[in-house]
Amino acid sequence: MKWNRTQSIVFGICLIVFQVHGQVPKRNRSEGMYQTMSSNTTGPNNLWLNLRGTGFIWANKSLDSTNANASEKPGYFPFLDIASELGVTNYASFLFESRVLSYTRNNWFQFGNIAAGIKATMPNNKELRLHGFGLEVKYIWNWPGDTFPSVAGYRVGTTGFAPEGYIVDGSNVEWKVLYDMDLIKRYSWLPVKIGANAGMRIPLKKAEYVASQFLFDVGVLYTDIGFDIFAEYSLEAFSNLAKPKAFVNLGHPKTEIAFWENPMYLTLGGRVRYANGVTLFACIPILLSSNSGSAMTNLDKRLLNDARGPGDVFYEEHSRGITDPFDPWFAKWKIIGEVSIPLFYKQTGSEMMRNFLLLKNRKERQKIDVEERLRHFEAGIDTLKTDQNEKKRRLEEIQKRRDEMDSSE
Repeated sequence: MKWNRTQSIVFGICLIVFQVHGQVPKRNRSEGMYQTMSSNTTGPNNLWLNLRGTGFIWANKSLDSTNANASEKPGYFPFLDIASELGVTNYASFLFESRVLSYTRNNWFQFGNIAAGIKATMPNNKELRLHGFGLEVKYIWNWPGDTFPSVAGYRVGTTGFAPEGYIVDGSNVEWKVLYDMDLIKRYSWLPVKIGANAGMRIPLKKAEYVASQFLFDVGVLYTDIGFDIFAEYSLEAFSNLAKPKAFVNLGHPKTEIAFWENPMYLTLGGRVRYANGVTLFACIPILLSSNSGSAMTNLDKRLLNDARGPGDVFYEEHSRGITDPFDPWFAKWKIIGEVSIPLFYKQTGSEMMRNFLLLKNRKERQKIDVEERLRHFEAGIDTLKTDQNEKKRRLEEIQKRRDEMDSSE
């Protein structure tokens, strides 16, 4: 979007007027959705602090119970995360995050999921852009605790399947290619972003029960002056698109995970933005994963182990050496709440332009509404005048007839 000198002057004057009246909030150029990251960076020397709370209820599903569908007493899992982003240049940021309250270790809360990394984007982000591309690379140290709950005990030490998905303790590297389509650049009346991320999480630990995951996120975000709303889909998949991924020594001899059993969530959420930059964020991820093949019940475990011929239930799994069933007994839903605070902040040109376009379109909509009301009001006045003239005409006609009758007498 190229602006000439006159447009730039008008743009600046409008922003000053809007800021004097406190109508323009501070915006973080790096804002994305929950898992779907924005391709942009926060801006040079900008520093944001994010405090996030995560909560869910989860009951471990055990194969040792005599009841095939039994679960242990539900547990309540609240967590606190802290994250920050520091803008280094116009197109690069440093990232840091950690779970302050993680699963306990020896009955004590601990730090977990400590991550540090960098996000970079194309240097054409000083203005709004229709297509944005970026790259995010992080080093992650997972320290989930030696007592974290696992899906049917499928874990070795602190590596395995937890309520939130698959965890590998120790060192991991994660990278994502980031893409945005910002439609307000092309259509100023349509403040919608479409985002997509794709990448991998690669454990540096070497063991046969350790596996990399492919990461994919896609979402749609509607953004206004004071609020955003979004919907997104997130997937953490093993190399199991063509055939199930087998795991060995995860507390059991051998199990496997099919593609539809990968952790996948639909997330609905939004944020409220205040003029001083403080932003409140909330969302609810809902599990979409579904079971394939044998499930974690005593009945399916017995049928799996008793399968001997092609006509037997779960014979194909048995023929591949599978001895223990699996189903995606992950957290069915979560509640996420977050507050973002700008510690050091300077408004970026692209977000100033976004505010300008949003306010401009809002003013135009209000103007149309006022004109419409005026038209209705004027139409009402015209109708009233017409009714009054008609009433006057009838009275005059009645009076005329009376005068004619009097004269005839």
